[in-house]
Amino acid sequence: MAPVRIVGLVLMAVLAASGCGGSAATWTERGDTLLRDNDLVEAELAYNRAIALDPHSAPALYGKGWVLYASGFERLKPVARQLFQRSIEYQPEYFGGYRGRGVLLLEEGQVMAAEKFLRTAFEKAPDASSVLASLGQLYLQGGRLDEAEQLFQRAMLSAPGRGELRRYLAEVALARGDVPAARAQIEQGRASKVSGKRGLSILDEGEERVLLETARLLLEDPDGGEPGSLEEAQRALEAAGALLNTAAATAVSRSALEQRRRYHELLARRIRERRSP
Repeated sequence: MAPVRIVGLVLMAVLAASGCGGSAATWTERGDTLLRDNDLVEAELAYNRAIALDPHSAPALYGKGWVLYASGFERLKPVARQLFQRSIEYQPEYFGGYRGRGVLLLEEGQVMAAEKFLRTAFEKAPDASSVLASLGQLYLQGGRLDEAEQLFQRAMLSAPGRGELRRYLAEVALARGDVPAARAQIEQGRASKVSGKRGLSILDEGEERVLLETARLLLEDPDGGEPGSLEEAQRALEAAGALLNTAAATAVSRSALEQRRRYHELLARRIRERRSP
C-alpha cells in the first residue's frame, strides 16, 4: 500500500476516533465535489472518512463505489458492486445504489436486469439528473432514441452544467445519422458553463467521437477518395487525436484509452491506403 494512502487511512481513523473533522455528510459532499473535478484519489479518501464516521451512510458508500467504477479498472468493479449493494441494504429509499448496480449491469450486457435497477432508482429520485442520464443511456443503447433524448433533455433542465448530457445528446444525433446535429450539441456544451473537470473530460470524449464519425463517413463516401475529402478526414482525425492525447495525460485506467487509440489507428491506415497509388 502506498505511503500516502497509509497516512490517509491513519488520519481517517484518528478523525473517526476523536469525532473531529466534520460529519459524514460533510465528507460525502467533499467527495462529491472532488469526483466532479475528477480527483478520484482525494474523492475516495473523503468518502472513506465519511464511512469511518458513519459505516451505514448510503450516499458515502455509493460515492466510493462510483469512484472505483469511474477509475476504469476492471478489478475494482466487483468492489464497487458490493458498495452499491450495501448502500441499498442500509438505506433502501436512497437511489444511488440502484443506479450504480444498473450502470454496471448495463455494461455487462444484462439489459433487463439493468432496466429493473435503473427504474427503481427513477422511482426513488425521478428528478435526479444522474438517474435520468443513466436511464437515457439504457434507452439509447436499445435504440429507443426519442425516449433517450427526452430523458437527457429533462436532465439538462436541472443540471445544465453536466457536460456528459451534451455528449449523450450528441450520441442520439449520431445514432440518427445526423452528424451536424451531433456537432451542434458539442458546440453548445462548449459554449455553456460545464461544471468540473470530469464533465469537461466527458464532453471531450463526445467531441472526439463526433470527429471520428466525421472521418469515417468521409472515407466510406463513394467520393471519399477525392483529395479534398481525404484532407478533411485527415483534419478530423488529427483533431480527434489531440483530444485523445489530452485524455491520456490524465487517465487513470489505460484499457479504454487503448481501445480508442486502436480505432484512431484503423482510420489513419484507411486514409493511407486511399492515398496509395
